[in-house]
Amino acid sequence: MIDFKLKYQASIFLNAIDMGATPKNISDMLTDFSDKGFIPNVFQEINNLTPQPQNRFCMQSPNNEWRINIATTRIDIEKNPTDLKGANLGTETDFCKEAAIFFSRILKRFPRKSHRLAFVSRFLLREMSDEELNNIYNKLFNTPSLYKDNIPFEWNWRVVSHINKNITEELSPESFNFVTSINRINGEIRNDNSVSLIDRIDLSFDINSVPTKAEERFGIDEIESFLEKVTGWHDDLKSDIFSFIE
Repeated sequence: MIDFKLKYQASIFLNAIDMGATPKNISDMLTDFSDKGFIPNVFQEINNLTPQPQNRFCMQSPNNEWRINIATTRIDIEKNPTDLKGANLGTETDFCKEAAIFFSRILKRFPRKSHRLAFVSRFLLREMSDEELNNIYNKLFNTPSLYKDNIPFEWNWRVVSHINKNITEELSPESFNFVTSINRINGEIRNDNSVSLIDRIDLSFDINSVPTKAEERFGIDEIESFLEKVTGWHDDLKSDIFSFIE
């Protein structure tokens, strides 16, 4: 059902205040990722810790396929499309293997542990008829009569459940948020000089450990184990959603 792969993202949450955009940090990180040809950049961050915007360090591929953002309290690794349908994104498993290598390099340079982990994916589904789109709507929503008689052309559906999962045998089971968002969107897709109108299903998944547990307990081994296991949880969730809406 997937037609466009829009984004993969893996995140770890930790104290990264000292990993700012200093000349030494930039030089060290570019050395650690010299085989990737990344270029340095900065982005502005606003958070609860500092009242003023701060310049934070990021690295990215020249074509923006890969991007690593090092914020004050989190590190995000993104893989983005370099072609219209995101063929370069590959599989979720391949992305997570590469993200684990990237996190390992960063945490060997700046040794510390994380207190929260996340994996996010986003897709556009294949083109569907109005009847197919409306059938999905009717499966997901129980609405007042006005919206039963006049089926919406835009809608948003989002659910979150807490599910306990084991990352490693040594750690106690962790509580994870399993988030699914299914939205009918209308918009434009630009491909070179052409513009196409779309009316499609935007589908995203976000599997993240709950933020209430602040203990710094995820080192390199635990992060690698999470990224190895989360793709299986993600595939099961994706298959369940596809079976339901089809």
